[in-house]
Amino acid sequence: MHRGKRTSFLFAVVLAALSLLVLAQAQIAAQTLEEKVKTFDLKNGMKFLVVERHEAPVAFCAVAFNVGAANEWPNVTGISHMIEHMRFKGTEMMGTKNYKKEIPYIQQTDALGEKTIALRKEMGEWRFTRFQAFGRQVIESFTKEEKERIGANKDEQNKLLAAKVRAMAKLPDSIGAVPYLVEDGGVNYLNKYLEYELAWGEIARLLDEQRAYIVKDELWGQFMNNGSRFLNAFTSNDMTVYLEYLPSNRLELFMDLESDRMESTVFREFWSERDVIMEERRLGENDPDETLGESFYSVAFTASPYKSPVVGWMSDLQTIDRKELQKYHDMFYSPNNAIGIVVGDVSFEQVKRLAEKYFGSIPAKPAPPRLETREPEQKGERRVVVEHTANPKLMIGFHKPIYPNPDAAAIAVLESILGGGRTSRLYKTVYEEKQLTAEEPRVYDGPGERYDNLMVIEALPRSPNTLEDVEKSILDELERIKKEPVTERELQRVMNQLDADLIRSLGSNLGIAFQIALGQLYYGDFHANFRSFERIKKVTAADVQRVANEYLTASNRTVAYRVQTEKQEGAEEQIDEQALMQWIQGLPQEEKMAIFQKFQTLKNQAEQEAYGKELWERAKAAQGKK
Repeated sequence: MHRGKRTSFLFAVVLAALSLLVLAQAQIAAQTLEEKVKTFDLKNGMKFLVVERHEAPVAFCAVAFNVGAANEWPNVTGISHMIEHMRFKGTEMMGTKNYKKEIPYIQQTDALGEKTIALRKEMGEWRFTRFQAFGRQVIESFTKEEKERIGANKDEQNKLLAAKVRAMAKLPDSIGAVPYLVEDGGVNYLNKYLEYELAWGEIARLLDEQRAYIVKDELWGQFMNNGSRFLNAFTSNDMTVYLEYLPSNRLELFMDLESDRMESTVFREFWSERDVIMEERRLGENDPDETLGESFYSVAFTASPYKSPVVGWMSDLQTIDRKELQKYHDMFYSPNNAIGIVVGDVSFEQVKRLAEKYFGSIPAKPAPPRLETREPEQKGERRVVVEHTANPKLMIGFHKPIYPNPDAAAIAVLESILGGGRTSRLYKTVYEEKQLTAEEPRVYDGPGERYDNLMVIEALPRSPNTLEDVEKSILDELERIKKEPVTERELQRVMNQLDADLIRSLGSNLGIAFQIALGQLYYGDFHANFRSFERIKKVTAADVQRVANEYLTASNRTVAYRVQTEKQEGAEEQIDEQALMQWIQGLPQEEKMAIFQKFQTLKNQAEQEAYGKELWERAKAAQGKK
């Protein structure tokens, strides 16, 4: 979350693309890293992972919570991501001039917000949608003088809206002539809509008054004024992570602010921030890749929580209130459900002393409920078609197990043989020889890694080739790998690539932190990531052929097509995040570092978006030169 706003696409892309940055002077072997990791547990159950690296006077620090979208349930999808937003709003001490004076405003806006949720449910969505469109038309019809008088005052705007509607001698046919819309069973639903808008106007008025006591972005300011150049957070299906890169002599600041955020976070400005999150949801609904991905995963999974998007479904976001948010936060955001990670120019004794000082007094809470639901075996191929103005795209997914299932290692090798770089099979055949795709097909695990997931293959057809052409060619390659054992040369390439990737990931504080944190979060033991790596090194050609035949079957397959509809004139070009990430990963080391350093200087979402467009233009230009 940059400055408390939504995590922009650029942050996610840059983090993914640059997390394997190489610092040539620091190529630590995996075995050596395992020896360097030191751990300790606080009495409240919070575990810390510490790696001392004294190459530069900086430290990467993070608090990672063992909660993500997969922990949610119906009616609260998106709540983990919502809490990520809200935890940047400050605490009882941070972000406020006088928290006690804020409390009455919080209580009043909560009562009004809950009223709006109840009124919307009473109206029913079909009525609400029509009333809202009618309300917008009335507001647009305000005179110039009325608009100037109201300005940006939503309370005054909604009061005038209600007055004008109630003064109408006859409602327009679009409202008045629709059966059961305005009145049904003696209930006037139009009045309920006006009550809804008046309540939102009053919420806006109260929030404006409350802001007299709010210190905006104080958390951001504290870190940035103390030399931090990297303050952010992300929520995934599997975890929520708050991270900072700062001078190592500011370690105590990290401990102080993050412990305060864990102990006394305040969800101030909740009702306005909820609107921000819903707008993010609306933007996602217009994004071609997010639209396709949501449809694909919601069809591929029937029971697994991976079927729901991290940002949540809009109908759930509309009904979550602060009480539900607080209940969820109390359940999952406790020290016994979190780990601290510190990698850099620090000493283990220093980290332990400060952690005990700041985090040690925070009480543990009951262990959160475990997720027991598992995806049942798929019994037949599933297909989904999404229409969009964007270029056609193909997604193919096969259900598969994760570590510690012994098949997971062989599937990882299979994925690399199929889509791991310029010598992979899909690159050489589908992209290079047959020239069926605009770029090399991608093969990856998705959408999470804590529970059984999918091996996913993505491809963008190259005109005039069709989705059917590309799908057939990919499936032909899958059949070939089932029948013809992979060569020893292919296996050795994969092993060499894995070695190189691991070494690169261990060349920065960020890469080291994620290597050890993922093992701890997924499996309860940071060693697990390295054990899974050792299993991969033992995979044979027979293992690869066996798992290909067992998992790459039609009955275990989900296929999604994005078919192109006519483009709307003037529509803004969408940035292909995956293509951008691949382009960044292929840049020389010094150019990657320059992008990373530039990104660290960006102060707000607008700057991130502008820089993202600049990078995308460079990526397209580079692609055109090939």
